[in-house]
Amino acid sequence: MGKNFSKKNLFAGIFVCALLFSGCANDGKPKTWEDQDGLVVRNFIEACQESNSDMSTFKAKSYCECVINGVKDSVTFEKFKELDDFIRKHRDDLNSQMISENYGWLNDSSEACS
Repeated sequence: MGKNFSKKNLFAGIFVCALLFSGCANDGKPKTWEDQDGLVVRNFIEACQESNSDMSTFKAKSYCECVINGVKDSVTFEKFKELDDFIRKHRDDLNSQMISENYGWLNDSSEACS
């Protein structure tokens, strides 16, 4: 998988995940990675897999789990929530370069898993 291709797909997955994260919790938004039985992690993996549908299901799941585990190892849940807020705020003009410039840890994790 090429670098630009994976960034494009990861970006799409993150955007979808942010939308899911912001609207799917019935009892309020999760405040930790583990809240609501790991809802944020599950949503991230699901959105990431959908964005990488050109990969086999096993390969996409493995890649997406690797990325979110890298993110969890790199930043706090609060930093991840900042990404979600950033995406919602800039959804009309958002691009992968904006994500790279502001949230390099996401790209680092994606590249490490490619």
